[in-house]
Amino acid sequence: MDDRIDVVLHLGTGKTGTSTIQALMRQSRPVLAEQGVLYPRTPGPARHARFGLSFRSDAELAAMPAWHQMRAESPERFRRRFERRLREEIRAAAPSTVVFSDEALYGLSPDSVSRLRAFTDSLGGQTRLVVYLRRQDEHLSSDYQQHVKTGEVRRLVHWTADHDRSATYAYARRLARWEAAMEPAELVVRRFEPTAFKDGSLEADFLDAAGLSGIEPTPVPRRNESLDAETVEFLRIFNLYLVAHAGGTAGLIDHRELVRRLSEHGTGPVLTLPESDLDLFLARWADSNRETASRYFGDTELFREPRRTTTTDVQLLDPDRVDHYLDVGELPSGIRADLHRIAAQEARSSAGRPS
Repeated sequence: MDDRIDVVLHLGTGKTGTSTIQALMRQSRPVLAEQGVLYPRTPGPARHARFGLSFRSDAELAAMPAWHQMRAESPERFRRRFERRLREEIRAAAPSTVVFSDEALYGLSPDSVSRLRAFTDSLGGQTRLVVYLRRQDEHLSSDYQQHVKTGEVRRLVHWTADHDRSATYAYARRLARWEAAMEPAELVVRRFEPTAFKDGSLEADFLDAAGLSGIEPTPVPRRNESLDAETVEFLRIFNLYLVAHAGGTAGLIDHRELVRRLSEHGTGPVLTLPESDLDLFLARWADSNRETASRYFGDTELFREPRRTTTTDVQLLDPDRVDHYLDVGELPSGIRADLHRIAAQEARSSAGRPS
């Protein structure tokens, strides 16, 4: 590039209103362009998923459902074509600033971050990192929902126990690694709490964090619908059916239309861990949270809003409720008997009785 171009990297984290932010940037492209800011289309119309994927190794890509869904010919061909097209788009726009948003960036490996650094350095300008942090218990519940929406079959307690989540939730360590690797002009850390947003608006808060002035923070309809505990359990049971009887693969099931229907009827409490497990889970991150609060906010507490009270640790679906969800989800009646059987098995298992 002949001119120095500044870069804003919105790293995520996931489940912190990223779809809303990306929708805002998508609809604001013309206004941004008038001010010399490019929100490129090459990485994706809203979320820049291809941008994050382009820096990952072949081995990392092979383990990612998003990569397989792209059906690209090969990682090397994808990277080469993607970078060429992205640079052509940047060159044609001749912006002063280019903005990228992909929540998967937050979890990049050190080698992938090094490749990202090489790209941003090649643009010659300064780099600003923007990251939102959410209470770990709320993030866990929301992340579990997202996994169930794509085919997860384990209960929350088992799904949580099966993974070491320090790479995501030890915020101080992760942010320090980003600072050391990218040496940004600024690392902007924001709390994902409605009471902390600028003017009470996530849209206004992100524009401020990204240093984008003169853009109207038009409210964006919220996406990624939240499901209550019973609805999540129905969807998990449906996943069990799809995996066992319909050739489904956990993690590769697209429930978007079904979730839209179900979300209109779920008004109960949100699923979380049992109280004792939750206390232990949150205690793991207490020191890291204090360090993050001190470094980036000059505060002693990272999160100010209290735990939700509209939660439950009961992950159970009464088999008699299966028909209700079949009707709400507009699912075929031919699967009714199998879903009743699976729901009864899971209910017995939840109660500690053999199925």
